[in-house]
Amino acid sequence: MENKTILFQSDKIGEGALGNIVSAGFIGTLLQMPQELLPQRIVFLNTGVFLSTQNSHIDNTGVVETLKTLEKMGVEIFSCETCLVHFGLKDKLLVGKIGNAVAIMQNLLSNDGVILF
Repeated sequence: MENKTILFQSDKIGEGALGNIVSAGFIGTLLQMPQELLPQRIVFLNTGVFLSTQNSHIDNTGVVETLKTLEKMGVEIFSCETCLVHFGLKDKLLVGKIGNAVAIMQNLLSNDGVILF
């Protein structure tokens, strides 16, 4: 496993419905990667938390299942607490842990690279 973080700032990569499809595709593709290439963690900020929670904004069933599988494989999944509270989703987290700004920043600063979406 690589000491890298994938950071999702949005539930979309790009715009509109296609952006949701692309996000789901990129996350799903991680299951096809060799274990040694997987990131150490995935972090969701802002509307990215829609990917890890039960919500009415997007259909994320497949993404959540993929994230649960990645978590079982050792990938840490964090969702921003402030973002969850803002969107009323703190009690709707379906996968991973809640991370505060300090924990997320420590994770970002202590790894070998961040891949930003």
